[in-house]
Amino acid sequence: MGLYVTVCLLAALTALETVVPVPGRVLGLVWGTTVGLALAHLFAFRIAGRLVQDGRLSRSDQIVSAVQLAAAAAIALVVSIPILIASPASELNWARYTCAGIIGVVGYGVARSAEKSRARSVIFGLSVLALAIIIAAIKHALAGH
Repeated sequence: MGLYVTVCLLAALTALETVVPVPGRVLGLVWGTTVGLALAHLFAFRIAGRLVQDGRLSRSDQIVSAVQLAAAAAIALVVSIPILIASPASELNWARYTCAGIIGVVGYGVARSAEKSRARSVIFGLSVLALAIIIAAIKHALAGH
């Protein structure tokens, strides 16, 4: 969920590339996008979970739902920090850099948890970031912006 939100935020923030930043708008976009995605995902996850569980949502699915919401909120919080610190002229760029950093660090962490070397983990993290940027670009292009 955290990566999904981060990639979607990267696409949404890229859509603002040609817009003059207005103080507070980027923060609103980050939280609005995150809350909207989290609610849509939670809705779909819980309905699908009930579909395969004879109309009941298992305890483990309830826990997964809570963890997914927490992950989405954590991403929005982390991306919000540079927005609140940066000047209005640079908050959009810093929000994008933060999304990119999160994606790269998660990719690195995945490789390290698979006991890959630091060098291979960096390469994997950069590869994950490159793929996420391509996905965000496709999402951006298909959205008609």
